[in-house]
Amino acid sequence: MSALQMSFRPLLSAIAVAGVLTAAATAEAETLRKDQMLNGVTMTQAQCAAIQQAVWVNAYGHDFCVRYYLSTAGGEGRRPVVFLQGDQFGPLDGKSFTWKDTSGAHDVDTADLMSFADSFSKMAKTTAIYLARIGVDGSSGDHRSRKTLLELRLMDVALEAIKRRHGFEGFHLVGQSGGSQLLAALIGMRQDIACAVAGSGQFLTSNMTGDPGRAYFDSSKYIPEVARRQSVRLMIVTDQTDKQVPAKMQNAYVEKFRKAGRAVPQFNVEATDDKHHGVVQYTRLAAAGCVLGKSDAEIDRAIQTVVKRARDFNAQKEREAQAKTRMSSGERSDKRS
Repeated sequence: MSALQMSFRPLLSAIAVAGVLTAAATAEAETLRKDQMLNGVTMTQAQCAAIQQAVWVNAYGHDFCVRYYLSTAGGEGRRPVVFLQGDQFGPLDGKSFTWKDTSGAHDVDTADLMSFADSFSKMAKTTAIYLARIGVDGSSGDHRSRKTLLELRLMDVALEAIKRRHGFEGFHLVGQSGGSQLLAALIGMRQDIACAVAGSGQFLTSNMTGDPGRAYFDSSKYIPEVARRQSVRLMIVTDQTDKQVPAKMQNAYVEKFRKAGRAVPQFNVEATDDKHHGVVQYTRLAAAGCVLGKSDAEIDRAIQTVVKRARDFNAQKEREAQAKTRMSSGERSDKRS
């Protein structure tokens, strides 16, 4: 095994068990009910103050309690890696602003969120934060305002409050899907982001209305600013067969950067979910490599090792599905005869 492979070994070991987070629940762990999150979460300043890892902030004249899950399990640093999760609770009806299908909604155990932060801290060997988005994972507000100007401002002021509280120099940002859209705007708004890894992002959407809680922003408008600034290292992670956010949207974002005079590395991966959309295991690996000072080529080689495992997994899944289909067809034939 080469020295390069050895240097990435801890990262690959962590990725091999992606999704299996086994850290023990702490005394502070609690269950966040899906029915409360679906209807919007309200919280007082006193209630927020009682939560150790939460900040009370204001966005567009509204007060919010933003919860975060901070871990130093793998090391401490003055520039943490911050993860922004994708949208939750399924699609929205754009006209009525109501949920279309919440069958996938579920309660959230905060121990799982803390475990995610622990795992990421160990991978990147620095402080890691799972930042809860608007109305979910312990933060107040209504998640129907996800990816809006309101949420964007909320995430920005929350980062600033966390930075002041802990004396951080800045952050590294990592996003999945809707979290990536927030990331793409935040790196244009803030001067303190170093590494930024966006996975499966729908970057080029906009629907400006008078209400900031319903106005969707176009994160591509920040491209000229980010393209000029060398202090932020941006990477894009894409499954070219993504069925939820078509790859052409992600590719177009990268192309806009190229036209602005900056080449942004795009890592092509293979997700293992049915929609080929969940690429968190890859974004975390890329971010850890960035934090540890690895080159794009080194990060890509590590990622492709995981891609091969995912491809083998998907191939086995397909073989099993085909065998099940053949068996079902055979049973139907036997019944007819």
